[in-house]
Amino acid sequence: MMFFVSNISEAEHFYCNILGFQLKTKTENSIAFVLEDYDYIAFKCEKNAEVEDYSNVARSVFVFEVASIDKTFNDLCAKGVKFLHKKPSENDFSRYAAFQDPFGNIHEISESKG
Repeated sequence: MMFFVSNISEAEHFYCNILGFQLKTKTENSIAFVLEDYDYIAFKCEKNAEVEDYSNVARSVFVFEVASIDKTFNDLCAKGVKFLHKKPSENDFSRYAAFQDPFGNIHEISESKG
């Protein structure tokens, strides 16, 4: 999976130290991570994304399945992660919470119902 960041060192801090990804490789223009057997690579770009009207604008989103949405939400909030809403939302099949990285990329944590 690939995404873009404007600062490689800041990406390393956010994804490794805050989200718990494992660093795989790092260069001046890219950084690769591993999380639960999935590879992610971030390439350096010129400017950050605008969060805009998140749920009404087409985009791709990484969704990370978690055992407890409430615990993960609270843990990430304590680490300074910026969520788009004050509490997790719910749909027919899961509870979820969208958050942004320092570059305007949106990801979600999700806990399946049932």
